[in-house]
Amino acid sequence: MSVWLAGTFNLFASVSIILVNKQIASVCGFHFILTLLFLNFVTTGTVLECLVRSGNLEVKHLPERERWLIAFMAMFTVLLNNASNEANSVGFYQITKLLIIPTVICIERLGGIWREYSTAIVLSLFVASLGVAIATISDFEVNWRGSILAGLSVVATAKYQILQSGKQHEHNVSAMQITYSVSWPQSFVGFCAAMLLDACVPSIKEYMLLRRGGLLDHEFKSSTDVGWILACCGIAVVMNISTYGILGKTSPVTYQVLGQLKTCLIIGFGYLFFDAKVPANWLLVRFSGAVVAMAGILSYAFIKNSEQKRKD
Repeated sequence: MSVWLAGTFNLFASVSIILVNKQIASVCGFHFILTLLFLNFVTTGTVLECLVRSGNLEVKHLPERERWLIAFMAMFTVLLNNASNEANSVGFYQITKLLIIPTVICIERLGGIWREYSTAIVLSLFVASLGVAIATISDFEVNWRGSILAGLSVVATAKYQILQSGKQHEHNVSAMQITYSVSWPQSFVGFCAAMLLDACVPSIKEYMLLRRGGLLDHEFKSSTDVGWILACCGIAVVMNISTYGILGKTSPVTYQVLGQLKTCLIIGFGYLFFDAKVPANWLLVRFSGAVVAMAGILSYAFIKNSEQKRKD
């Protein structure tokens, strides 16, 4: 798969899956996130298994304990991401994702890993954080439940990225190999969690800030609801495969530019289809904040890339 084709598929899938997940939870009323995650994990695992059986993917497993650790962390992280998407406006959900890089740095420092960062790097991350703050105060749908879930989502994602990146380098496996290695443990964890919280004891979900209601009592509004769920599973596979097609084949700056293009499209389509309509002046403030945040992240990518080239 060429880089351009992979990038196009990845752009389409990354934007679509956020919007489709919002459609499933907010419009279709299917707010059983754990069940949806289980279906996504099984679909992705099945496709990767087919690639292994056909000889298109070399198997290289992590140690058993670490496979299960990453599987638990992955499910917890994606659960919080989807819960944040359901509880917040699409724009707020996506903008808070720009805080992941500063959060990774904070977690590393709390863990005793002190990397040297130039003044330019610090300023670029400050600009990104300032943009997020501007966009947040102009969001009329901000609420305490969504804000807590968004904060937990950012921290969990940063922690998961540090864990996966570390294990990937430690055991010399590719991103696709590590995903295959944890795919079936992920599916098992997802199944157990879905059966417990969505089917057997759904009352527990309220204490986890998740929507109440049991899967066994749910009634689909129409057959299109099932279609959206199937589409979500298919898009998840396309997103994963296309991501592997561009990782390591583009420069960090190009990858960040693609990421910010996704952010623009997600915020735009999110406002168009889902988010509460606001006065024009507040809308201008929100998008100005988003632009400032994205400029900060892009500056970070350019500066980081140029500093790395000077070291090499």
